[in-house]
Amino acid sequence: MADIIEFLEARIAEDEAAAVELAAAEAAAAELEAAGAAAAAAELEARRGGGGPGPGPGGQGQPVVRTGLEVSPFTAARVLAECAAKRKILANVPLVTDIPSQMGGTSEYVLMCLASVYGWHPEYQEGWAVTG
Repeated sequence: MADIIEFLEARIAEDEAAAVELAAAEAAAAELEAAGAAAAAAELEARRGGGGPGPGPGGQGQPVVRTGLEVSPFTAARVLAECAAKRKILANVPLVTDIPSQMGGTSEYVLMCLASVYGWHPEYQEGWAVTG
């Protein structure tokens, strides 16, 4: 079981590193978007002659409000949260009741399920495959 735990710890570390890079890219993109939006608003205001807000969506004079519902499930924050959850599972593997199953003990089965998403990795061992 130590091999699969080491394998998972390494993959989680790789996922975390990628998520940190993604978070930095997301932050940079947000800054660029904000700078671009501010510049566009200033340009629009200048074209209107400084007369205040014009018609917004539907001509009501209201600005567009972002609700946060536009968030992708594939964000750095979600990946980092998933990595933290996986680390909690790994830290508590001995606490999982080992109920015998067709795949072995419950702890082993949980680890095999976690490892299955990395089946493409060259260090993945075929003995960890979960069927059904």
